Amino acid sequence: MRIALFCPSYGGVGGIETIAAALVHEFQRAGHPITVLARGDPTASTLDATVPVLRLPLHQLPRRAIHLVPELRFRRRLLRATVTLRRALAAARAEVVLTLAVSTYAPYCAALARRTPLVLSLQGGETRGQFTSRPRALRTALRRATRVVACARSLAPSARALAPEVASHLVVIPNGVDPDAFAAASGRPHPRPYAAAVGRLVRQKGFDVLLEAFTRVAARGEPIDLLIAGDGLERTSLPAIRDRLGLAERVRFLGTLDRDAVAALYRGALFSVCPSRWEGLPVACLEAMASGRAVVATAVDGIPDAVLPGETGLLVPAEDAGALATAMSALLADPALRERLGRRGEAVARERFAWPIVAGRYLEVLAEAATGR
Repeated sequence: MRIALFCPSYGGVGGIETIAAALVHEFQRAGHPITVLARGDPTASTLDATVPVLRLPLHQLPRRAIHLVPELRFRRRLLRATVTLRRALAAARAEVVLTLAVSTYAPYCAALARRTPLVLSLQGGETRGQFTSRPRALRTALRRATRVVACARSLAPSARALAPEVASHLVVIPNGVDPDAFAAASGRPHPRPYAAAVGRLVRQKGFDVLLEAFTRVAARGEPIDLLIAGDGLERTSLPAIRDRLGLAERVRFLGTLDRDAVAALYRGALFSVCPSRWEGLPVACLEAMASGRAVVATAVDGIPDAVLPGETGLLVPAEDAGALATAMSALLADPALRERLGRRGEAVARERFAWPIVAGRYLEVLAEAATGR
């Protein structure tokens, strides 16, 4: 089965990019030729590589249709890009398209679905994006898709509410993780015990709430630091908040780390924290679990699909710094609890979220779409 993956940000750093790279690896390992359609300078395309990547000048759908000039500019560019995308599909002889780009690329997905069976994967950006700001574009893409995948149970009702027709061909397939890569890592050296948090430095991830919570933990005299890995729009504002709260000696921002460094960060941590305001099913939670670390996380969207309260971690309400601080202090005070949650989290990661299992389910759906079943 010849597969085309439409992922505009392919090759970048983030959860979607990690998911895309893992699926490409697993699809190729199973013997399925794959071509990636991504955003970028066409001269940067690598069609002769092991993973052919065709880069195109793609543009995001404006957040609001009332912005007339950006909307007209997007529509004009969309026509040219769609023609190029369709030619790329024909050249690759793709039998089916999998898209991990929905929130601001829905019109491209809808256009691709006119010519080739398309499996549309909802990854969570829609929770605060196209379900509310540009619902018509996403509705069209959902209706034209041959199959729809939601990475979390919480996304399925929203998709059905927007486009009731998808109910018969919508399935929940979680995101995945490579358990061996994280379980085998050595811990990151650090002079004091620490908690770890990994994610893009954007409002969605709630790191400002984490800093407020950590202030309360530090005020209780807890002997622990906080290490945060990632980059993003808040790379300046978050350190400023840290300094204002008097946490400069206790909180470090590490910037972007590669997978091995992230694995070492988790393995050296007492536990991991995921304070997101909204999510799909964050890869950071799965990686922490695969590392054998308990997770303190917010009970939003797809997080409870993986972080099972009292079993693999502790859940708190979003934007509740007090509850987040209390949960962190509870893990600090109970090493046996940390050990039990971490051990169970590693087992769950292997049983339910290992990439070969997840990719196998995707391949079943892609085969159904390609053959018209």
